[in-house]
Amino acid sequence: MKALKKICTALMLLAFAFVFASCSSGSDSDDDDSSTNGLPSSVGKNVLAGNSYQYSKKYDKGTVTTTYEFKDDTVTETEVKQPTGESPKTQITEYKYTCNANTGLLYLNIVSWTVDGVKMTSMDDVYKYFAKDNGCTVAEAKEYLGDENMFNEIISKCYFVKDDGNILLGDYFDDDEDVEVSKFSYAEDAALRVNFDGEKIELNGATKKGSWKIELDAKAKTFSGKEIEGLYTVKEKATKTLKDLNGYDKSNEANGYITIKFSKLPVTLSSEPYNMKTGTEYKFIFDPDCDEYKKL
Repeated sequence: MKALKKICTALMLLAFAFVFASCSSGSDSDDDDSSTNGLPSSVGKNVLAGNSYQYSKKYDKGTVTTTYEFKDDTVTETEVKQPTGESPKTQITEYKYTCNANTGLLYLNIVSWTVDGVKMTSMDDVYKYFAKDNGCTVAEAKEYLGDENMFNEIISKCYFVKDDGNILLGDYFDDDEDVEVSKFSYAEDAALRVNFDGEKIELNGATKKGSWKIELDAKAKTFSGKEIEGLYTVKEKATKTLKDLNGYDKSNEANGYITIKFSKLPVTLSSEPYNMKTGTEYKFIFDPDCDEYKKL
């Protein structure tokens, strides 16, 4: 869901409602099969159909609650952001989906995206909404948001059904471009995290200490900032899913990983406890950003 995340980030920067925070990844598809929207065929028993799942997360200014309602071949995601002392903000995303029960993989394609009561089913709709919301022309909106089409993306997620009926739902690293909107943790110390989606490298997401904003060039696979710069290489994409790992997802090389070679390092990373050096490759493991959704 690279295009949707990028678009929402852009909208947020220009005073849009809020960032789409669902865990996802994917690649573009040119398949014109309207019955499956280019999705792979389902395999095995679909235990998700007919069920709803929900996950709530507190953040510094309120709560975000995400609900998935699965039908036979469509699923509706409703995300409600409730800032403290303010009115809730809701966005709804409808998908076509298929799933592979053997591997624990879920494939989705966006059918519609509704924000502030405005339903969008094409990029033209998105450009028009953006233009109206930000006081610019449609042409300017298109230039700002770029030409990526989120309605053409095939999104890959991994899922694991627990004994109590709840599900774990996480990102799946199966595309080089997933790096652009993903988080990775240092293989030697998971507290050191690279958050490309947030345009920063951070030592601890819970504190402001040791955080450096970066600019990412995904084509060149380089990044740079005031005190930090380097390049990354995709070494291994995901080889196992949450099902293969029996629900265990953290700091596991099977999630896929990249290596980072720094050409400039801040003192925090070049000294204890990391003692990193320029010109040396360091392994960072993909974070599936896995959450447990309660069966309703």
